[in-house]
Amino acid sequence: MLNTLVNTQHASLVYLLNYLFVQEIISQLIENSLLGQPFKDMIKGMRMDLKKSRYKDFDELYLYCYYVAGTVGLMSVPVMGIAPESKASTESVYNAALALGIANQLTNILRDVGEE
Repeated sequence: MLNTLVNTQHASLVYLLNYLFVQEIISQLIENSLLGQPFKDMIKGMRMDLKKSRYKDFDELYLYCYYVAGTVGLMSVPVMGIAPESKASTESVYNAALALGIANQLTNILRDVGEE
């Protein structure tokens, strides 16, 4: 019985330490890397979803698409990386990732229009 209790407490402590470690890593990624601003902007886009569902013009819609999907494209680049043999500049890769994210969101919106 005592052995089971000690094992349970040990497992709980290990879980807590792992959780705190992962939280610290996430915090550092957000604050100290390229993920920082796009991640914060993505959260802003999620908040926009709660308040607004219509946009007055394309510029406003485009900004929404940046927040909810362009940011995902930007955050994907450090995760997937850029091939060492790539002749593309880092800036052009990020621009393409941003454009792809926005295009995907616009496609989702167009698909939904037919359903609504």
